[in-house]
Amino acid sequence: MDLELEPDTSSASAGFTLVELLVSIAVLAVLALGASLALPRGSAPAERDMALFQQQFTSLRQLAITGQSHRGLVIAPRGLRRASYRSASFAASGAASGSALTWQVSDQQLPWQGRVQFAALDQAGTTGQAGTTGRGAPASGLPEIQFLADGRTSAFRIRFSSPSSGPNSGPNSGRQGECHSDGWTGLTCGAS
Repeated sequence: MDLELEPDTSSASAGFTLVELLVSIAVLAVLALGASLALPRGSAPAERDMALFQQQFTSLRQLAITGQSHRGLVIAPRGLRRASYRSASFAASGAASGSALTWQVSDQQLPWQGRVQFAALDQAGTTGQAGTTGRGAPASGLPEIQFLADGRTSAFRIRFSSPSSGPNSGPNSGRQGECHSDGWTGLTCGAS
């Protein structure tokens, strides 16, 4: 018995051509773009700022505890910066050169999306004097929020608000949030 094999022409026409595949991808991309434009813009600037602050606070507190070193956050009207307490070499004229511990502030600033108001609290929980210079450096030379190796932090209250009017105002504008810490129990945040 001789079986003669003939080419199967039905399988040669099955599948997609490259042009058909590219056209279907282009159609899906246009549909995805239209769907994304129809969705709301996302969370309010105050909510994004509060989330950024919570993430930085938690991160630096953990770094201070695990690294057994002081850390800090510099709060400025336009954003926040990280700080660390490190030794800095110096050479004094007429004296022996050496090193001292100083706060070193990062050059990278994480910008706020809305408005932020910061107030340091004293031991009784009342608002104390704490300000920032116009350049975002601490007026006192110390970060507004300090993280110690034992988990304690500075006592403070920080408020986040979204712009209430303007070209980008929408359903999420005008929202507010607040975070505070007494220095012992950690960070508490919520809408206000």
